[in-house]
Amino acid sequence: MRKRPIHAACLLLLTFFGLAGRILNISGHDDYYIGYDLSFSTTVVNRGSTVIHLTSNRLTDPTMFLFPNDTSQTVRLTASSHSFKIEADPDGNQMGIFQVEKSLQPRQSITFEVSFRAYLQLTAARQLEWNPQLDYSFSGHKQEIPRGLVEKYCAPAGPWRIDDPSPSWRSVRELASRLAQNETNVLRAVMLLVAWVGQNIKYPATRRDRIFLPNETLAYNEGDCDEQANLIISMCRTLGIPAYLQSGCIYLPARVDEGSKFDGHLSFQLDRMGWHAWAMIYIPPWGWLPVDMTMGYSKEYPFLAIQGAAIQALSTMISNNCLVTDYVSETNHDAEELKRTEAYVEEKDSIKPIDMSPEYQATAGVTTTTTMLIAFGMVVVGVYVAVRSRAVAKRKQVQY
Repeated sequence: MRKRPIHAACLLLLTFFGLAGRILNISGHDDYYIGYDLSFSTTVVNRGSTVIHLTSNRLTDPTMFLFPNDTSQTVRLTASSHSFKIEADPDGNQMGIFQVEKSLQPRQSITFEVSFRAYLQLTAARQLEWNPQLDYSFSGHKQEIPRGLVEKYCAPAGPWRIDDPSPSWRSVRELASRLAQNETNVLRAVMLLVAWVGQNIKYPATRRDRIFLPNETLAYNEGDCDEQANLIISMCRTLGIPAYLQSGCIYLPARVDEGSKFDGHLSFQLDRMGWHAWAMIYIPPWGWLPVDMTMGYSKEYPFLAIQGAAIQALSTMISNNCLVTDYVSETNHDAEELKRTEAYVEEKDSIKPIDMSPEYQATAGVTTTTTMLIAFGMVVVGVYVAVRSRAVAKRKQVQY
């Protein structure tokens, strides 16, 4: 899965930008937006002497996800190198299947390219802080969660093998029960899990090819954005709290990243773009809330895992949901298979801002109050980084 966490310390600065925005009375207005152009290119090269079947491996498969549209984002296709048909995957995501030859002859290559234009709206639900403010006294209890949601989102599925009898999975279930005990307040139970993961699961210091399943994340006390999210989802499902995984891409204006993995069989270049994932958890009475451990979580204020989740900002686009598919095992399997072939994959993704509503533009540093808040925010971030420099160094590692 493509993913990029954003440094947690930066979230403090975002919070001050959000506060400045509220002083300028922008919160809750649907007519504030930012527009982006996104482009994705995948080239598959057959360097061998035998035919390669593209559809036999998800890393070479000629398929592209299509961004969903809702009240917070509007995304339309602007260009495509090939015609395609649209089908839904097992998780309900719309996928574009390119209409091309499914086999690649020796010494041949094929390139798939698509471009999108996205507009992100500042809706009432997409803000840096929730209103009403999250509070344990306002949270609903487990018995208030609709039975249908429990049946669908608490079942063992995908990478969340909560019925697996192995000792490592039993440890996941036992940890969830030990942390939550008999807590019925849903928000409190979730935050007990968030606090433990935030303090005990470290972000990987180096890139690795293999994605961890939740039981491995717990065993090694290490996990990146979706690995930490999947551990929390597993524990939530164990406790009867509905949860699933959501992914997206983030605009990172000062970042260009490139590298390779799978013994060089996959190379990538990311221009101002990062891939990220977070948990979606049903917490009454608010409904589905994001829980973001690698961008939002703060030991000093764990609620920031919700209030500061990446999806709260006008720089994150939702790309897909994971409800039942075990993308972890499938990707790990296909990565090993790719290394045994003569197929080489080159991915290039980019994003750039193109438009901003005049009202939103007008909020950029036009008052002394805003300027003071931003300056104060920078000071706070500086202190935060100095105090937690060692942890910051680890979290700043971003894995493709």
